[in-house]
Formats: sequence, C-alpha cells, structure tokens
Amino acid sequence: MTKISITSLNLWNTEHWSQRETCVVSFVQTYQSDIYCFQEVRSESLAVLDSALPSHQRIQGKEPGWTCESTIYLKKDFCKVIDFGLFPLTMPEIHRGLFWIRIQLSSGKEMVVCTMHLTHQLNADEARTGVSYRHQQAHEVASFLNRFDKNLPTVICGDFNDPIHPSRILQEKGDFRDVFSLLGLPAPITFPCPFLSDELFLVEAIDRIMIRGAVRALIATSPHFHMGGQVLSDHWPVMAMLEL
Repeated sequence: MTKISITSLNLWNTEHWSQRETCVVSFVQTYQSDIYCFQEVRSESLAVLDSALPSHQRIQGKEPGWTCESTIYLKKDFCKVIDFGLFPLTMPEIHRGLFWIRIQLSSGKEMVVCTMHLTHQLNADEARTGVSYRHQQAHEVASFLNRFDKNLPTVICGDFNDPIHPSRILQEKGDFRDVFSLLGLPAPITFPCPFLSDELFLVEAIDRIMIRGAVRALIATSPHFHMGGQVLSDHWPVMAMLEL
C-alpha cells in the first residue's frame, strides 16, 4: 500500500499578502504534504512557495492559468509526471479551468490529481440572473474525468464555491466521493476565515477533496493554522491522507 498526503488551499491572490506570507511558508514547511493543490496563485506567491518548497516541483504548463490561477506542487522523489493539462470549463474567468496531472508513483502505481476553482456565487451574471455557472462546470469536469479508467486513483481538490451541487454532481455523474463523507465526518466550514475576510455573511463548506477509484481516505482535516496573529488566507485549507 502507498500512503499519500495532499493539501488544498485557496491562496486568495495577493490580498493582505504581507500579513500572510510568513504564515503560508510556515504552513507548507510544517506539513510537508506530498501534493499541494493551490487556487488563486499569483507570481508573488509562487516565488515564495518555490523557495519554501525546494523538495517539491511545481507543474508549469504553457497556459497563463498555471501562474495566475491554480497549480500543483509534488515532492520530487515521490513520483514522475506522465502527463498534465488544463481542461477549459464554461466560466467567465478566462484563465481558470480543471488543472490536472497524471503521475506514476515510486511504487509504480499511477494516479490523477486535479485542482480547480469554480465561479463565485457573486459573479455579475449570477447576481443578475440567479443562474449558477457551477452546475455546468461540475458536469464538464465529470465528463472529462470519465475519459479515464474509473479504477484509476483520481483526486479532485479545489474551491468549489458551492457547498452542495458540484459535489453532488461529481458523485452522481463521476462516482467521486468527498473524503470527509467517506470517513463519516461532516464537511468542515472552510470559508470565511474571519481574521481577514469581511464576507462574514457567507459561512460555507466549499473547499473539497473528492476521490474515485482504487484509493481510500484514511484521515481528513481542515487545520486552522495560524501564527503570531497571521493566518493563511480568507479560506481554511483541507487536507487528507490517502492510501492506494
């Protein structure tokens, strides 16, 4: 059996970055996850993470979104990258989508890991019409990932910006399950982190890790990591220990 630690975190672009940078560095160096899936990255945060994680490699594709939206870090001695890409989704954000990699672990086993950031509920179109982008986006993600063998260990991480429908659709259409549900745990509230965010009218379990195939969840948590008055983001991270 192969055990894998994975962390997902929305880095909140560069909002209050000077108040968060040291905390972010301490967090990634403390937990040393095998895989980090980030959303809302920017060149400033990537430069800091590249320096803070010398034992990891960052996936860099040709699309701008890998440096201004989402990316994935992997421990260098953990696996080799077989393939990766950015699958476009129907969304107003031009550089977002489903960022995915296929890797082969040192054990010889293969898996797919994805990170995504679905459209926010308060985008202008939805605020005007009441029609969600996230339903369509979740269907598109399921359709794309269903091209892979469903027994292949596959992990979706990200900021779903919706506590209900994307997870429901990915379970119904793609056989994915949330790691907290699999362990008999309620999905934790991950937004907002009240120390910096003023969006206190939103209280949601929207940051998720979902799995499918020959992989099982051993542990799932959402650490409220902080230090010296600093926090990581306006989101709390989610983490899981998985076994292939």
